[in-house]
Amino acid sequence: MKKIIYSFFLIVLSSVLFIVIYLSTIGVETFKFNNVIINEIKKKNPNAQISLNKIKIKLDLKKIQVYLSTLEPQIIYQNIQIPITEINIYLKISPILKSKYEITQTIISLKNFKTEDIQKLAIRIKPSNFKTYLLNNFSNGKIEKIMIDLKLDKNLNITDYKVNGSVKKIKVKIFSDFLIQDLNLNFISDKNLTLINAISANYQDISLSDGSLSVKNNKDIEGKFNTQFNLNENSIKKLFTKLNINFLNKNKVNVQGTLLHEFKLKLDDNFKLVDYDYKSSGNISESKIVLKESFKSSFIEKQINKILISKTNLEINLKKNKKKLFTLNGFYNLGGKEKKKFKVINDLNKKNPKYLIDFDLSENIFLKLINFKSNYKKKSNIKSELSFIDSNIVFKNINFTEGKNSIFINGLKLNKENEIDSISDISVLTFNKNVENNNFKINIKKKISVTGKKFDATFLLKQLTGKSKKNYLKNFTKDIEINLNSLITKSQIPLNDFHLIGVINKGNFEKLSAKSEFSKNEYLDISLKKDENNKKILEIYSDLPQAILADYKFFEGVEGGKLLYNSVYDETGSSSKITIENFKVLKAPAFAKLLALADLRGIADLLSGKGMTFDILEIILNEDSNLTNIEEILALGSSVSVQMNGYIEKKSGLISFSGTLVPAKMLNNLISKIPVVGNILVGSKAGEGVFGISFKMKGLPGKVKTTVNPVKTLTPRFITRALDKIKKKTN
Repeated sequence: MKKIIYSFFLIVLSSVLFIVIYLSTIGVETFKFNNVIINEIKKKNPNAQISLNKIKIKLDLKKIQVYLSTLEPQIIYQNIQIPITEINIYLKISPILKSKYEITQTIISLKNFKTEDIQKLAIRIKPSNFKTYLLNNFSNGKIEKIMIDLKLDKNLNITDYKVNGSVKKIKVKIFSDFLIQDLNLNFISDKNLTLINAISANYQDISLSDGSLSVKNNKDIEGKFNTQFNLNENSIKKLFTKLNINFLNKNKVNVQGTLLHEFKLKLDDNFKLVDYDYKSSGNISESKIVLKESFKSSFIEKQINKILISKTNLEINLKKNKKKLFTLNGFYNLGGKEKKKFKVINDLNKKNPKYLIDFDLSENIFLKLINFKSNYKKKSNIKSELSFIDSNIVFKNINFTEGKNSIFINGLKLNKENEIDSISDISVLTFNKNVENNNFKINIKKKISVTGKKFDATFLLKQLTGKSKKNYLKNFTKDIEINLNSLITKSQIPLNDFHLIGVINKGNFEKLSAKSEFSKNEYLDISLKKDENNKKILEIYSDLPQAILADYKFFEGVEGGKLLYNSVYDETGSSSKITIENFKVLKAPAFAKLLALADLRGIADLLSGKGMTFDILEIILNEDSNLTNIEEILALGSSVSVQMNGYIEKKSGLISFSGTLVPAKMLNNLISKIPVVGNILVGSKAGEGVFGISFKMKGLPGKVKTTVNPVKTLTPRFITRALDKIKKKTN
C-alpha cells in the first residue's frame, strides 16, 4: 500500500512539475480567454474594435502568476489602427481557481506608430497645453518601437508604469521659426525616472549627436549633447534673424566647430525653474569674417578687410546666483600670415556686460601723437577690462606692453559717439630704436596735469593742426598744466624745460601760455588768447624755425633765422601770417624747383651746396572750409627774390599760383635808379641783368602744369613790397 501511495504521489508531483515546466516554457494556446480580454479592454474603451489571435497561456514562476500573451492583435480606435505587436496580461492564480479574473499587469508592445496617427488620436483627448503642443509642433517621423508596462489594481486603475522605446526622424517646432529636424532618441521612463539617450537631430547647419537626458521625480533634470556646426553667412543670418544684428547683416561670416553641452535644471512642485547649471565647451576650428567695408583706423597701419579665428576654445558657464562666464581662447589674424593669441572673457550680464580682453597684436600700431610704432613680430600685448553701461563703453584699464615699452590707461569712458567722457590717468614709457623717447604721466582730476622726463612731439604739430571730423575730447572743459624736461621735435632739435598752462574748453584750447628753450638764449614761446570779437589769436615765436616747420615740405632745408607765426581764427576760418628772418636754405627741393623755372642754374646749384641766404620770408594766408587763399608769399634774398599768390581747393586739391621771380642784382639795379632812396639803399653802382620772369602753376596734385614768361617791367606791388622790407631792414 505504501508503495502504491508513494508511486501515486510521485506521479502527481511529476505531472504537476511537468505542467509547470510546460506552462512556464511553451505554454498553451487557446481562444477561451479572447472574450475575457476583449471585454476588459472595452470596459475602459467602449469604442475600441478588437480582434485577437490565439492566446497563449504561460506561467511566470517569478511572479507566481499566469499571463496571457497574444501577437499582432487587430485594434482599431477612433478609426485609427493601433500598431500593437504583442499584448501580455498577468492574472492572479487564486481568483482563476474560482473562475474569476484579476488583472495585475499589462504589457503592450507597439511598432512604427506614425506621428500623424498619434495626433489623430490626440484630437479626442481633453484640451491641454500638451495636446496643443503635440498637434501643432510635431510632424513626420514615428515612434519606431515602444513597450508600455502597466501595473493595475483590481479596478484596473494604473498604480505604476514603465515605458521604453525609440523615436525616429520627427520634426519638432520649438518656436515659429525654430524647427528641429530628424530628431532620433531612445527612452525609458517610470513614475520616478525618465532616461533618454542616443539623441540626435539637426537645426539648419547645426547637428546634434550623442545626447542624453534624465528626469528624476519630474523635478531634477540632467543632460548633455554634442553639436557640430558649419555655418555660412546665410545660415547665420537665419539663425539670428530675430536679433537683427546689423554686423551680421552687413558682413560675411563663416564659422565651424564642435561643442559639448551639459546642463542641470531643478523645478519646484509647480514646475517653475528654481535652479540651473549649464556648461558648454568645445572649439571653433575655423571662423572667417569678411568685412563689406574695410575698417580704417588712425593707429593701425593696415586696412582690415577680414578677421580669421582658428583653433579657439569656447566655454560657457551659466549658474543661477553665480557668475556667468563666456570665454574664447585661441588664435586670430587680420589677414596676415602670422597667427596671434587672444582671449576674451564675458560675464554675460545682460544689463551691464563686462569683458576681459587679452590679445597679442597681429599688426603694427602707430601712435603718431607720441611717435610710437609697435612691432607685431615681437610680443606686443594688450589687456583690458571693459563694460557697457547705458550705451557707454567704460574701460577700467587698458594695458599695452611690448618689451620695455608700456602704455597704461585707467578709467576711460567713451560715449555712444566714441567721444571721451572721462579718463583718470595715463602712463607712457616707450623707446625708439632702443632710445627712450617717451616717459610721462597724465592725471585728470580737477585739472589736466602732464608731467615727465620726455615727450616725443615729432608729429604733434601735424596732429594738432590737422582737420578732424570728430573732436574726441569735446566733453573736456578743464585747466591744463604741462611740465616736461624734454620735448623731441621732428627736426631732432630738443626742447628743454617745456612749461605750459592753459584752459581747454569742450576739447579745444581756449587760452594757453607755453615756454621752452632749445639752448641758452634760444627760446620757443607760444600764446593763445581771445580778442574782443571772441576770435582766437595764436602767436608762436621760435629762435629755431626748423623745429616748428619740419612737418611742412615747403620749408624743408630751412636753417637758422627767427620765426614769428600769428593766426586769428574761429569756426568759420582763419587769417595767418608767417615771418622768417635771416635764414638759409640748404638742399630744399621746393625752392630748387621754383628757381629752376627761370633756368637759374647757378642759383639752384647753391641749394645743393653751401646754401642760399634770405633776409626775410613772409607768407600771408586765410582759409575757410573750402579754400586756402594765399594772399602773398614774399621772399627777399641775397641771390634771388620771389613774390607769388594763389589758392588751394581743399576738396579737390587743385592748386593755382602765379608770381614773379627776380635775381637780386636786377632788384638792386631797379632800386638804385630811384632818386635819393636808391643811393642810400644800394649805392651808385647798379647790377646788370634782366628784370626777371613771371610764372603760373595750376593743376591737381601730381598733374600741375607750369608756364614761364620773361617780364620787362615788375609789378608795382612787387616793387612796393620789396622796398618796404628793405627799408625796414636798413632802419
